[in-house]
Amino acid sequence: MVTQQENKPNTLDWKQLHLDQSDLDFIYNHLLEKEVPMTSKELARAIIVEKIRLFKKSLEKQQKKLGKLYRPAEAYQAGETVTFPLLSNLKAIAAETRKGNNPDISDFTVTEFEFEDGKKLAFATNLQEHSLNTLDYAIAEHKALLDEAKVVSTYGPAIARQIHKLLSESQELFDLADFWFPKALLADVNPGYLNLAEAALEMEEGNPVPTKNILDAIEYPMDSNEKLTEFSFNYALKQDDRFDEVGPVGNVLWTLKLLEPEDVRKKPLTLHNYTKDVELPENVCFPFEDLAIHDELDQDCLKTSDENEDCFDLCINYPHWKAGTLPLIRKDSLFPTALETDKVVFDFVDTGQTLPLARMGNYSGKLCLRVKVGIVKTILPGSKIRISKNENHSKVNISLIPPRSSKDWIRTALFDSKGKLYFETRQQPDFNRV
Repeated sequence: MVTQQENKPNTLDWKQLHLDQSDLDFIYNHLLEKEVPMTSKELARAIIVEKIRLFKKSLEKQQKKLGKLYRPAEAYQAGETVTFPLLSNLKAIAAETRKGNNPDISDFTVTEFEFEDGKKLAFATNLQEHSLNTLDYAIAEHKALLDEAKVVSTYGPAIARQIHKLLSESQELFDLADFWFPKALLADVNPGYLNLAEAALEMEEGNPVPTKNILDAIEYPMDSNEKLTEFSFNYALKQDDRFDEVGPVGNVLWTLKLLEPEDVRKKPLTLHNYTKDVELPENVCFPFEDLAIHDELDQDCLKTSDENEDCFDLCINYPHWKAGTLPLIRKDSLFPTALETDKVVFDFVDTGQTLPLARMGNYSGKLCLRVKVGIVKTILPGSKIRISKNENHSKVNISLIPPRSSKDWIRTALFDSKGKLYFETRQQPDFNRV
């Protein structure tokens, strides 16, 4: 088994931690030992535990080099050299010893030690009950660095991202929904079962299905390691062009590509020539910023915010309204995401009712959201809607922001009794949507 080098320097900087080939070897062996696929988050914890183990071993080796350490329970002979870890590992030579005198403590002695700078200090010896007798000096000095729970909580997410990047560069591992396992140990799947899986998904009429449901439907033989069997079947589905994985991170869902809506598989016609690079006459000023029309062409809207947003308002422009899509804005904070696929299926929820499924699609680099929801019936170009988080991570709340209604005197075209066109100034409703 490949192991990390155990003679690393006595340093452990979690902030500047850099994973290398030795870490990749450890992860590979760890997966072989556990025999189940694991997520980047789970592997990050394993890496942290291993590095803490190695660091402790390194500290023990260094501590042995310091020689005899001061313990109150010990008795020291004159001329004996002793190291004091709590005094920055200063060394001192034992001198004379006398009987201790303390009414609260019985049967102990006091030994005087002379340090290298000539300074003399007295310390208790032959004292059997004292916390320093069992204290692990090395652990006490690096307590914060070796607190597994605290390290995982503080640095685990950053280490998990490093692990995902490191494993993505390996040709020996396969991942799906951020679960990883060596390809060499995955079981082969008979092509006949893939045909049965296709038939099972056809019966679902395009609705995404978890892997376990597919296996149950086709009566796939399961062995004692169900997780590994399921992951092996996922690998076989992933290699087959008929199937598409559309689940968010940590949730594997399968559908047939041929049953996906046409506008999910390819860019909607209305969005083909969609651009804001419009040349306007010199005497016309039409700033998009003043209209608060946010979409995938606004680079600032695509950036991930440092703050966790709970909601975001956007104005629907004509191209998206015509295509039945929403611009994919604040996708990392509001929408379910996936690491490998650009299509993720989830539910929109409006006024307490779950609406039909929506899909996230990548239309030639322009991120949009394919939507087929009942709320569209009440939306017109220029309408404002609010996207907000739902307690269920597989759902997203959507609601229409009611426009402010007012009346204005507008020149109106009318027909008289003889069908002749004429104009008259009348009060007409005006919706202020911006």
